Amino acid sequence: MSVPTTGLGAARATKSPRVPPAGAARARSASDHPIGPNDERLIQTLLWALKPLSNLRGSMPLPFVIAFLTVALDEGKAASAYARALGISRTAMSRYLRDIGDRSRNGGPGLGLVTVQARPAHSNRRPVVLTAKGRATAKLIFEPMRRARAPNPRVADALDANAETI
Repeated sequence: MSVPTTGLGAARATKSPRVPPAGAARARSASDHPIGPNDERLIQTLLWALKPLSNLRGSMPLPFVIAFLTVALDEGKAASAYARALGISRTAMSRYLRDIGDRSRNGGPGLGLVTVQARPAHSNRRPVVLTAKGRATAKLIFEPMRRARAPNPRVADALDANAETI
């Protein structure tokens, strides 16, 4: 059997495989579903934990969230150190920090979550730290995650009472 190399038959012979319709993915059985009940609980916890960030301004771009969480994880470093850790340019990191800081890059109000401290003796190293609002927001984010890790509510309450100040 030969495959035509010209005309309508040639187009059919080289056509890519048919992509299933969008609804076909939903028709899979529950056993084929890649997200299990435990994963669903983790996703719900993550969504609940990040809710305080969406309450700040309606929506917050993911790079801003990542920048904020990176500073909360290890505050006091220069913007260039955070940029290296995230694998982004210093310029991009500075923009994100400015937007989640006191004043956004377009001159409007920022989110007020971080501040860049001036060091007169070392003008090239300006540490980034959380503001009081940033610490309160971080605490609101981490609280549901601590509760989700705890085996029962009493342990969760004990963790919250003994949690390090952020």
